[in-house]
This record gives sequence, C-alpha cells and structure tokens, in this order.
Amino acid sequence: MYTILEEVQSTSMECVLATIIHVEGSAYLREGTSMLIKKDGTSLGIISVGCIEEDLILHSCRVFERKNTETFVYHMESDEDLEWGIGTGCNGTLYILLQYVDHKLKENLSYVLASIKEAKVIVHQIGLDDDWNLLGYSFLPEDEDENNNEPKENDVSFIYMQKIIPKPRLIIFGAGCDVYPVVTMATSIGFLVTVCDWRSELCNENNIPDAVSHIIGFPTEIMEQLSFKEDDYVIIMTHNFQRDKEILSLMMNQSLSYIGILGSRKRTSNLFDTKIPNNIHSPIGLSIGAKGPFEIAVSIIAELIQHKRMKEYPE
Repeated sequence: MYTILEEVQSTSMECVLATIIHVEGSAYLREGTSMLIKKDGTSLGIISVGCIEEDLILHSCRVFERKNTETFVYHMESDEDLEWGIGTGCNGTLYILLQYVDHKLKENLSYVLASIKEAKVIVHQIGLDDDWNLLGYSFLPEDEDENNNEPKENDVSFIYMQKIIPKPRLIIFGAGCDVYPVVTMATSIGFLVTVCDWRSELCNENNIPDAVSHIIGFPTEIMEQLSFKEDDYVIIMTHNFQRDKEILSLMMNQSLSYIGILGSRKRTSNLFDTKIPNNIHSPIGLSIGAKGPFEIAVSIIAELIQHKRMKEYPE
C-alpha cells in the first residue's frame, strides 16, 4: 500500500485504484489488498497470483472513460471462472472495487501518506448499497469517530473498513559491515530503519543508504534523540560488549515489540549478569545454519517477519 500511495502522488498519469473489499471463501490475498492501474495499462501491486489482473486492467478502461467507481465480482470457484482459479488456491469469491483517482481521492491519499509517515493509524471506510455501488468513503485518524462523509446508515448495505498502519520502525544499534544487508532486507519488507552508532565514518548515508535516519553518538547521546514506541523493533549488533551493556541498561525499561541481540546466548547472559529476560531474543535470528553477513541477515529478517505475523495473527 505504501508504494501505491507514493506512486499516486508522484505520477501525472490518470489512475484507478483496485481494492479487495470482500472475500467469501479462500483467496490468495485478503481484504485491503490494493493494486494501482495506470491509464497506459501498466500497474503496481497485485490482487491475486496473476489470475485476474489482466481482466481488471480491461475493466478499468470503462472506469477511466466514465471517471466513476465500480465493483466487480469474481466467482473463482465456479466452472465459468475455472481458468482464473485453477491451481492457485483462489477458490473463493472476490469483490473488487475499482475507483477512479480523481482530485478528491488523490488529496485524501496524500493525507494518508503524510499521516502514516508521522506514525498515525488511519481508518479507511467505504459504504456501499445492495448492488455494491459506492455511497461514500472516508479516511480518518483512528482516534476520531465522527465522519461527515459517511453515508447515512439506512442507505448502507455493506461497510468496508480497513486500518492503514504505519510502517514498523526498526532501530539498529551498530553500523558495521553486517548491518548493511539487515537494513537492505528490512527496508524491502516494509520497515523504516534507523541506524545508531558512535562511529561517524560508518553511520552515514553513503555507507548504509537504505536507512531513513542515522543517529551518531554514544548510547546516552543516542537515547536523548530517540523516542521509543510500543511497536518498535530493536536490534543490538555493535560487536562491542561495553556499548551493548550500556545500551541495554538505558532501554530495558522501555516497552517494545521486539529486542534482539547479536551474539551467542552465553555472551548475552554476561551482558545481564543474570538470567536473560524473556523479552530478549538471543541469539537473534531463526536457526537456519546461517554463515556470513548475508545469510545471518536472512535469518534475522525471517525472525522479524515471524514475530510480526504472530502479533498480527495470534493463534
């Protein structure tokens, strides 16, 4: 969704926004999945595994022509639609809303992009009638419950609601050569990465270009510039025992989503002079027999994904 929001603001070409608003049965992707279709037939994002994208692009031609909003229903389990769903796991019914991105919608999407960059959660709501025609939509901060654009309740047969969540923040202490692949991979899966280190020759944009910010200083100086949030992820990989110990002493009272420490479990235990707390991931990364910086980065990123998904979909 983030790349789509950015593309809507940067392109001068007319666009249609396709969104899965309802799923009955099984589907490869669920409600909230979006795809941006441009007037020239190119697209960004996917709605399925490639079984209906071309058909949606064809349908978008009418939406471009009429500059309106339409809902298209794909019965993936039916014999008529077998060529779409066969072998893909898309055996449900998909309701997909195609919205022409007019000036108003573009302004709203600009507001959403600016808001999530400020770590604000936005609630997107769409009201539809019995025939799945659009009645109204809104984008509001999560803590606001009034909406002047909402359709009246007696007009609405179906309400689609989606929370647009800011990218999670990953804070890495350390800027050595093994940090680079972690930052690159974390960025590619949707993390906003901040790198912190006392060595300015390592902690900079030229050395680690994918980080959104670089904080230079010793642990106490860095902490003065950071404001932790409950959904933050933290990795400590400075390779300096005393620095790691100081960092931990300054942040152990913080409520965080994830804290991982690079190094053996024995080393981590020595950092605490006692039993390793339950909220500490050590050794960091899934056990895949990783060797070298890039494989270790893969194992770390895999653990971040696992942790993130378990929070999103707890059993």
